[in-house]
Amino acid sequence: MAFWGVEVKPGNPFKHEHDDTKGRLHLSMATLGLGTAEQRSILQCNIGNKSPVFLCTLYPVNSESLQVNLEFEEADEVVFSVLGPRSIFLSGYYVSTSQREPCGEDIADTETDLSENSDEDEYENSFIDDDEPEVYPPSPISKDENHTRWRGLCMCHL
Repeated sequence: MAFWGVEVKPGNPFKHEHDDTKGRLHLSMATLGLGTAEQRSILQCNIGNKSPVFLCTLYPVNSESLQVNLEFEEADEVVFSVLGPRSIFLSGYYVSTSQREPCGEDIADTETDLSENSDEDEYENSFIDDDEPEVYPPSPISKDENHTRWRGLCMCHL
């Protein structure tokens, strides 16, 4: 996995081209650039000759960053551009096509450990522990000029 980042400035689109050696681009976060303008800035994406798509709108003070979580594996060039007065920083990482995460495990045809005639309670091995938590005494930190004593601090074991 390799990290990726770019600043997209208004009037200066950024072109991203897919590279098989790097893998898919996972765009994670969009953050509004520094500036004094108080108007919104819109991140726009164009793939090939298709119509542009607005990915997000960032507002100073209210929403200066946003998780995007998009992946791009396009044969065509992907162009990011900003509509508005302030730049937008994009960050993410490349995901190798050989590192695809499994989407889950199919357990439809698997057998269970309990037999049909079992006398065991089906909830006997539950992970829920209803016992009272263990309470430990306060930390014995000595009081001197560089340290203060924590009072009433306890650690609970659930």
